[in-house]
Amino acid sequence: MKNLLIAAVATATTFFAAPVVADVPTINVLVVQEDWDEDSLIRNNRIQNAVLNTLNQTLHAPAYQSVLQRYGISGMDVYDETSLTLDFYQQDRQRRRDEELISIGRTINNPEMDVLVPYTIYARAVTDPYTQIVKLQMSLNYRALNIRDGRWIGGDNLDLDTAGVPFTGCATGINGTPADPHCVKEFVSEYGENLARNAGNKLAIQLAGQLGRTYGSAPSSGSVADPNAGDTNAAVTGETMAYQAVAGCGNIPTTFQVKWIGFEQRQVNAIEEHMNFWKCAIDTDLTDSDFSQVTFSYKTRADKARVVRNIRLMLELLGQVAEPRTEGANTIIVEALGIREN
Repeated sequence: MKNLLIAAVATATTFFAAPVVADVPTINVLVVQEDWDEDSLIRNNRIQNAVLNTLNQTLHAPAYQSVLQRYGISGMDVYDETSLTLDFYQQDRQRRRDEELISIGRTINNPEMDVLVPYTIYARAVTDPYTQIVKLQMSLNYRALNIRDGRWIGGDNLDLDTAGVPFTGCATGINGTPADPHCVKEFVSEYGENLARNAGNKLAIQLAGQLGRTYGSAPSSGSVADPNAGDTNAAVTGETMAYQAVAGCGNIPTTFQVKWIGFEQRQVNAIEEHMNFWKCAIDTDLTDSDFSQVTFSYKTRADKARVVRNIRLMLELLGQVAEPRTEGANTIIVEALGIREN
């Protein structure tokens, strides 16, 4: 009985001594085909869909998972545009410009997206003037935007080969036999998928880097990024797991426009101080002010719900009757209500 009791105490001690691992965050991502340039491949064709599927798949399960863990991020929640917009958007639209794509992203609110990734595919066949060999030239351009405030997060221009890659097999015409259209599309799709994998893994690292400044720096020399690698001789640094201490600040930095209407100057001063000390705050700047209202540009890693909650709690402390309301993706308006007491 005594041995059982000692074992139970040892087990309980081990349990409570173990570090509490916070839920690592994910990012809601929407990848969209941008085809407004007449030289680019039009959306919803066979090649475009192959590239889109590969890009989504790569973001959902990036090859560099250990690098993402270094920044405290478990991955991307990648959503399908058609599924999210089926009830309010015409699905067969083509040659869409930036304005349309950004508007679509901001209209989706269940769930709300964090990052919009428009990408464009260029592909053409060129014939060498000396050998008559037909070659494929292809490129993929992408960029990632913070969907709430439009901030550029990452992007790149990836080229297959500026000199071109020769079509082979049934994808090219030899000895009078014309190229098979099916083979041509499969050939182009294969190289497009390769570009999409490279773009997806690079974008995953760029997005994770946005969280890296919160969760700590990269491991020092000799350490490992994977917390599960504790059985090895390498040491896991404290910096690697630093993100555990800041659970709740796992969002991409967003700049909210917070407008305060009808507050006294002394209250505005207190409000600015509170906003600077809220959890996840990065920066607070005054953007507009007059006798009746003041607007702060508030950059934070908190989501909109947390910001609104902080505002409500602060209003209680100030003894001010007001209710924050939201407009669009990143505007919060708080209007003081004057109540007579006599």
